[in-house]
Amino acid sequence: MKLTIKLLFLTFALLMSTYIVMVESERYESSSIALLKDLENKQKVNLSDVLLGQSSSTMQDSKVLELYVRSSEMFTYLDKENNLTKYYSSEKLDFVQRLYRDSVLPLWKLNHKNLLTQYNKDLLVNYDDPSGTLELTFIHTDPQKAQKILKEIIAKSEDVINDFAKENARIALAFIEAQREKKRQLFVEAIKKLIEYQNKHHTIDPNLDVERKMAILSDLELELIKSEVEYATKLKTFNPNSRELKMIKENIRNIRKSIEHVKKSLSGNSSLTELNTNVFDFQLLKNDMEFAKEVYRQTLINQEEIKIEVAQQSKHLAVVVHPNLADDYTYPNKLWDIFTMLLLLILVYSIVMAVVSIIQNHKD
Repeated sequence: MKLTIKLLFLTFALLMSTYIVMVESERYESSSIALLKDLENKQKVNLSDVLLGQSSSTMQDSKVLELYVRSSEMFTYLDKENNLTKYYSSEKLDFVQRLYRDSVLPLWKLNHKNLLTQYNKDLLVNYDDPSGTLELTFIHTDPQKAQKILKEIIAKSEDVINDFAKENARIALAFIEAQREKKRQLFVEAIKKLIEYQNKHHTIDPNLDVERKMAILSDLELELIKSEVEYATKLKTFNPNSRELKMIKENIRNIRKSIEHVKKSLSGNSSLTELNTNVFDFQLLKNDMEFAKEVYRQTLINQEEIKIEVAQQSKHLAVVVHPNLADDYTYPNKLWDIFTMLLLLILVYSIVMAVVSIIQNHKD
């Protein structure tokens, strides 16, 4: 029995070695390193994201890009351009790696699921967090085809990542346009309330009215003091009934009437408290209008910025290392594969022989 097992393992090792050396398809890989850049340069490091271990914007975009390049949509695009369906079912691949239309074995049947699985086996994607770069590798039996497909993956990925950004911008634009109309309406309503108050109280700005009247009052009081000083001075040398002193005295009387009139117009029929209330109400309405104006202005600025985002290419997949053209096959690594296979067989063989020995000793 032990001899039979040994022969079986030797036969299997010989067949596997023959397959690796003589039959397994030699495949070439083309590799590239790319960096996803935000042309708007708006990327900011959020301290809370760092402390909580959350993904940065670049890492998130790169992971989304990785999901897309592995997706059915990307495979369909590449299949249309390079006929990958025919490739995965052709004799360019050995009988083990090939898919068959009439296969009864699910894993080797030519269908979309297995095609996508094979495509993802040939596509290697690795994100390097420290540098923020994305390493892409594609494997094919034709080195030129591997390079061509990888170039198409990079070009298509850049278009798609920009489509993602533009779609997000379009959604934001629709929202900001609705907000703009609301903010405009609030601004218009604030202006109407201010004008209504001005019309009701017959004033442009109570503050300006008060300031203007206070300036007039100050000038009148200064003029009154000058006239009184002049009158007192001339009274020492002139007759009180003289024409000049009578004119000065009349002027003083008129100035005092003017001062009383200005003071009365300042307070009107209202108390000082009511006057202050009017000033406060007006200032509140004015501040509301200014605030609504600023909010509306900022909304317009945001709308224009988002319009630019929709129109421009905001993200760029910068190629750090261009897809190379392999001059020698990468897979299979024949010596390593044979060594690994023999090591595993020896391990399994040792376990099997140990089990057989235990069984035979138990029988004895």
